[in-house]
Amino acid sequence: MRSNDLDAIIPDKLYVGKTSYYAYLSVCADAIPAELPESGFHHMRISVEDVDFVDLLIHLPSACRFIHEAVRSGGTFLVHDVERFSRSAAVVAAYLMWSQEISATKALDTIRESREHIWPNAGFQGQLVLFELCQYAPSPSNGIYQSWRYKIDRYLSGQQ
Repeated sequence: MRSNDLDAIIPDKLYVGKTSYYAYLSVCADAIPAELPESGFHHMRISVEDVDFVDLLIHLPSACRFIHEAVRSGGTFLVHDVERFSRSAAVVAAYLMWSQEISATKALDTIRESREHIWPNAGFQGQLVLFELCQYAPSPSNGIYQSWRYKIDRYLSGQQ
C-alpha cells in the first residue's frame, strides 16, 4: 500500500503515515485524539521535539516492545509524528534494528525503499547508532548511554 500519506514498512503490519489502525505510536509533544480512551485505539506517545539534542534513545526499547506486541497480535500499526520525516522514521528504524538485529544504516535504507524522503535529524541518526552499540537496550546504567547523556547535558548547560 502506497500513497502520499501512507507507506508500508512491513506490508500489512507497520506503516509510516496517516490512516486508521489498530494501534498507534505518536512521536510528538502534542496529544492526539487516538489517546482518548473512547477512541478504542491502543496508543503510546513519546513526547519529544524534533531537535538534535532530545533524548529519544531512552524511549526506544519501550517503543519497540509496544510496536512488537501490536504487530504480533495481528493488528496493523502506525507510527507517526507531525511531519513524518524524522521522529517517526527514527522509531521505525529502531524497531527494525531491534526486531531484525540489523544496523541503523540497513534499517534506514529499508524504510527509504518505501518512503524516500524520510530523514531523521543528525541527533536521532546518532542515537540509532548508539541504540545498536547498546545492543538495543539503552538504560541509565549503561556506560555508553551515560557517556552520551553526559555530553548532551554538558552541551545543554553551555559547557560544551
